Amino acid sequence: MFKLNTNRTFKQPVNLTIVDENGKDQKGSFTANFKILPHSEAIDLPDDIRLLDRVLVSVEGIEVPGEDGQPLTGDELLYALKNDPSASVALANAYQRSIIKKNLPRN
Repeated sequence: MFKLNTNRTFKQPVNLTIVDENGKDQKGSFTANFKILPHSEAIDLPDDIRLLDRVLVSVEGIEVPGEDGQPLTGDELLYALKNDPSASVALANAYQRSIIKKNLPRN
């Protein structure tokens, strides 16, 4: 019998492209740990930012300096990533793409 754990989490690579101060594209990737959000909870979310508030558990492989120049950690790091337009779009796309891609029909 197949058992479905509805409280699961999963790691997913996130590809990110940002434009630096010189107008050049900078590409990188990091790993995000997401939790599955049931449809009953997702239906009332108005945008991707709120989605990230509910599904983003942790990240690894990315550094965001704080105002003091030291790398942010924990909730401060997650907030900085969710607050950055490029990072938040990349995170939301990684979450949604992983759910869809893993459940497409297989030939």
